Amino acid sequence: MARYRRRYRSWRSRRYGRSVSPPSKYFRLKTLFGNGVDKIRDSFFELDDEALDELFSDYGAMHGDAAERYARATFPKWRARTTGLSGSTLERLVELVPPYLSPQQRLAIVEDVVSRHKRLAWGSQTIRISTETPDQQFQELDAAILASENEGPLANVPESVMQAASWLYDDDVTAARGVLAEIQRREHQLLREQARKDIELLKRTITSKQIKAANYTVQLPTKRLHVVAYTPSKCFVAQACCGVDALEVRVLQAWRDEVLLKTGCGRRVVVAYYTHGECLANIVACSPVLRWCARLIICVAARAIGLGVPERERL
Repeated sequence: MARYRRRYRSWRSRRYGRSVSPPSKYFRLKTLFGNGVDKIRDSFFELDDEALDELFSDYGAMHGDAAERYARATFPKWRARTTGLSGSTLERLVELVPPYLSPQQRLAIVEDVVSRHKRLAWGSQTIRISTETPDQQFQELDAAILASENEGPLANVPESVMQAASWLYDDDVTAARGVLAEIQRREHQLLREQARKDIELLKRTITSKQIKAANYTVQLPTKRLHVVAYTPSKCFVAQACCGVDALEVRVLQAWRDEVLLKTGCGRRVVVAYYTHGECLANIVACSPVLRWCARLIICVAARAIGLGVPERERL
């Protein structure tokens, strides 16, 4: 019996006393643990007799002899599901169970918490790849994956996850961090392996000249890698109407790089332009009227867009 008493006194001495109410309520635990609260409750039903005796003793020390007698008498009905375990009794008991969980049970609950609060991306990076000269951009893709291997597994763990893990491990932050780090390492490794497969397929597709333009997204542990493949041409509409070195062309290119390539819809617009722009440019070039109209539209659009483009990009 002493082994449970020793564990629980450490848990209780830092948190509770007869005159102090438990700081965590059931809804707070539900927010942190989600379905993990149900696992904690089910683990309570599975405790052996020695652990139950110690838990009920501590429950009585915190909430009075009457509460302890009620819990002891009602426990068989709770476990048989003939009486519901709810309300304040559930709140109190759920808060007492974690010190009695096995390492395997705690790990399963922490994994649920990590999954519940999972954030797949905290940033993004866009890489444009010319289908004619892709080698340098391929190196950028490889460098992005390599850089992700040097990111600490706990660098972007939400605070709520760390709180939940620390709570489960009796405020032993070192143990909680170790468990979270191992879970995150496994998750990150799976993401990197899938990213490598996706990028290798992308490389083969681009190298084989099967596409003229395309938009891909590859998930890395802490960011999304957006890849825009394109076939370069000097005959696109703005260049055909205004000239390769025209200010309007530079403004539109800056808008593409600074705005469009940073959003999903913008990348789709860029890919559509890469796909059909050469054809449009050829049509416009064949008609002086269309060329004049297109130049007017481009000049007006470039002037409006230029207001939101950094000065260094417009010069």
